Amino acid sequence: MSRRLSTGLLLAILSGAVPISLAVAAEPAALPEHARASRYGSGWECMSGFRQTSDACVQIAVPANAYMDSLGRGWRCDRGHLNTGTACVAVKVPENAYLDDSFGTGWRCNRGYREKAGACVAVEIPDNAYPVDSFYGSGWRCNRGFRAAGSTCLPIIVPAQGFLSRSGDDWECDRGYRREDSACTAVSLPANAHLDPSGERWECDEGFHSHGPQCVRDWTSASP
Repeated sequence: MSRRLSTGLLLAILSGAVPISLAVAAEPAALPEHARASRYGSGWECMSGFRQTSDACVQIAVPANAYMDSLGRGWRCDRGHLNTGTACVAVKVPENAYLDDSFGTGWRCNRGYREKAGACVAVEIPDNAYPVDSFYGSGWRCNRGFRAAGSTCLPIIVPAQGFLSRSGDDWECDRGYRREDSACTAVSLPANAHLDPSGERWECDEGFHSHGPQCVRDWTSASP
């Protein structure tokens, strides 16, 4: 009897007499033209060369003298052109300048010239100096052995027991001497002392400590 009920129930379901809910997989939403399924999560994204606008993918308009960037999400101007937001205009390079895409104006003055009111004017270089490629400062630098003083370069007077610093615009004292005003004075070593690593001061030998201008023996190291 139970088998008869089961068979009858199955026939009723198949005939539609008994309603039943069946899970049906939802069909994916239709992708707009020039789109693809998103690589991250659900949804979709526009293909390279297109930009999403509302529910559509609109082709990116590349102006003259420009090219699509590597990501396909925008455009960049060719070398020698500046981006105005909607177009690429040619860079007007003044005399004594050259193209430079890394700079805001698209050009940079040659060495020995400085930008002034959209032009490149010559830098006045004093004696014993040379031009430098710099946007700030004087535009020149003194030769080694000279130091800047206003708009001139003055020679550096190196005292006895001294030498030019590595930068070349100052001087230092030899080891065992210290700088005092415009001279190098010898470091006076007391007994039981030696020069410290700087070479401008002294420190006591092992087993001694400083006491004023002298090095006295430590009590702990004294013989019984």
